[in-house]
Amino acid sequence: MLLFGLIIVCLVVDVCSQACSGARCGDCLINDGCGWCKDSEFSSPRCAPINQLTDNGCVAVIKRKEHVVQLLQNDEFSDGGPGLEPVQIKPQRIKIRLTPNSQLRNVMVFYKIAKNFPLDLYFLNDPSYTMRQLTSSLNLLANDIANDIATLTTDFTFGLGTSMDKVVSPFTRQDPKYLATPCGTTSIPCDFPYSFIHRQPLTNDITAFTNAVRGVNTTGNQDIVEGLLDGLMQVMVCGDRIGWRKKSRRMVIYATDINFHHAGDGRVAGILQPNDGLCHLDSNGKYTMAEVQDYPSVGQILQKARENNINIIFVIGGTENEFIRNNYYDKFATYLPGGFNNASELTTDASNILNIVGSSYRRLRETVKLVMTKVPEELDVGIYSNCRTGRFLDKTNNCTGLTLEKWTNFTLFLFSNMTTCPDQRTVNFTIFPEGLEERVEIEVEHVCDCDCQLEPEAEPNSTKCNQRGTYECGVCHCNEGWSGDSCECDERGSETEACGTEAGICSNAGNCTCRKCDCFEGFSGDKCECNDLNCPYFNGKLCGGPSNGRCSCGSCVCDPAYSGKACDCMTSTEACKDSNGTLCSDKGNCVCGKCECSAGFRGEVCERCQSCPGTCSTNNDCVECVGFNQGEYNQSVCLSKCGNVETVAIFLEPGNETTTTSCILQDNFGCLIYYNVYETDTGRFVQVRSVKRCPPGPADPVTVGLSVSGAFFLVGIILLLIWKLLTMLYDKLEYSHFETEIKNPVWEKSENPIYKECVTTVQNPMHDIADVSHDEIANETSHI
Repeated sequence: MLLFGLIIVCLVVDVCSQACSGARCGDCLINDGCGWCKDSEFSSPRCAPINQLTDNGCVAVIKRKEHVVQLLQNDEFSDGGPGLEPVQIKPQRIKIRLTPNSQLRNVMVFYKIAKNFPLDLYFLNDPSYTMRQLTSSLNLLANDIANDIATLTTDFTFGLGTSMDKVVSPFTRQDPKYLATPCGTTSIPCDFPYSFIHRQPLTNDITAFTNAVRGVNTTGNQDIVEGLLDGLMQVMVCGDRIGWRKKSRRMVIYATDINFHHAGDGRVAGILQPNDGLCHLDSNGKYTMAEVQDYPSVGQILQKARENNINIIFVIGGTENEFIRNNYYDKFATYLPGGFNNASELTTDASNILNIVGSSYRRLRETVKLVMTKVPEELDVGIYSNCRTGRFLDKTNNCTGLTLEKWTNFTLFLFSNMTTCPDQRTVNFTIFPEGLEERVEIEVEHVCDCDCQLEPEAEPNSTKCNQRGTYECGVCHCNEGWSGDSCECDERGSETEACGTEAGICSNAGNCTCRKCDCFEGFSGDKCECNDLNCPYFNGKLCGGPSNGRCSCGSCVCDPAYSGKACDCMTSTEACKDSNGTLCSDKGNCVCGKCECSAGFRGEVCERCQSCPGTCSTNNDCVECVGFNQGEYNQSVCLSKCGNVETVAIFLEPGNETTTTSCILQDNFGCLIYYNVYETDTGRFVQVRSVKRCPPGPADPVTVGLSVSGAFFLVGIILLLIWKLLTMLYDKLEYSHFETEIKNPVWEKSENPIYKECVTTVQNPMHDIADVSHDEIANETSHI
């Protein structure tokens, strides 16, 4: 339950999701809920939750800045007209100061239809025989189309081009007859085959447009499918030749009654070079690369339509072409700018072209779809509007049903998903209505620095930083190559140059800091080359401990009062002098502050004689008395004189400071008594072995006799038991064999060899021979 409660607190307060960290103020404040203390004498962590900083006594706490939205250009809406620039979207330029790792939700973009917004309308027609009615209708209805468009905008232009197919087999007939008369007869005015001809640049002169329409003749090709995508590509990319205006709504009326060739179809004619998507029109407006480059792909058409803001309206002639319209052009239209999900149907006489053009333009004008150029990875941008619900914001970039009086607004949600300050602080992206050249340029500046990081608050080359860094927000931000609280550490150059050895950086026994080796515990030297734990020990301590000496680079450096490899020798001889001031009583040498006694002497100053006469003899009487209650001393004398004698089963091991003398005493009974005399600093004591060694006496006859008799008796009993055991085993085996014979059924059926029957049977040996001869005779008679 405690863990569950902590999770709930984390979700509500949002204090568990981010840890406060950062060496500089700006890096710290990226984390939501964190603050920076710029007090110069503040000793706790400067980057911490704001309440923690105040609890620790920080006075100058710096918090995150608020977002700032600045409108750099915000021209008012304008309907346009003669000499006036139409404005449909505002503001035009926005600068946003955005705090990293945060969200901004109040950036507004407004859109309103301009009454006289420029319209460029280009007709791309199929000049085949079956589409001849469209040419007639355009000729007749050009003025009506202009009048209808004039009710929507007074600033419009018309242009014209026709597109058929590549003049190469198998797309177009190559025999001389059809090249001269592509329509197969001289009775029909027919142009020579061509791929695309740009006939009339965009103009507001309706007469010039109708004259261009009258100049269009029918032409023909060989296969059913036609190559209008070649012409469509040239219309979109040849902006100067076509006459597209920079700020206008661009519409292409693509009219045909058949499906289209696309990328890859050119291979059947040996055309392998891909379409390059560039303009290739000659001075007469004719497409010059039709027989060199393949048809453009659908993807290329979509890309160029978006790049050049072209709105394409498919007009498919003939009610019988419903299959082509539904399966080719409707699907194509779905992906094109403008939001047209289907192609328009052209009647047989093409009389509804007026309605198609007018309704298509109205639909384009009354719909706006905001799109964006590529947004930098560190930003997430969402577009919201209430144009659908009227009250609540909905995530949509598309609004329909707009009028001159009814306009809409969009709200941009910006979220910075950075966790560190980037090197490039300013990024740009653009929002614009799809199919239009109007733009909203948005500049986003990531506000990563605190004010105290910038001048005049910041102090470049400050004396507080040894003139090697900037003093900002209470700390030093060191220049490149320097570090430390006061920029005292020189970090220029590589670690190898400053701290490298054959064994590694700092001999692999430290860290390179400020171009110097900071050695691990137990190591020393400029590059940690000395192992200060590799010295000899004395009394379980390195170099005898701090009072004796210290280890330096593998060798002991001793205190003046000590010497030796492990600082184990005292240099003073005071402890070796006796009461007369003689060193070791002249019975030894003073070594390392202690006497090394000559043979036979012991004691701190060799004052006692170990092997002098009387050491054993003076203790004999006490040994007999205490050890075996015998000898010269009676009980009372023994108690008074022999208090330092004890009886033991095994002699004790003498200590390092004990001198031992081993003695042997032979008593009046001839037995040997063993004892040791121990000399210690505190006195003398004696240990007597509890068992003495005596010579053997004569054997006892009675004991010997009884032992021999008992041995013989015991051997007899054992032999009798063995005989009895063997007998029992043999009887058991015989009885088992008898039971087996009794149970055998064969035995009951066999004859008893002892029994003789009363009837004797005698067999004549000649009986069988007589029978055989008789039979043979009978057989021979039978054969005759």
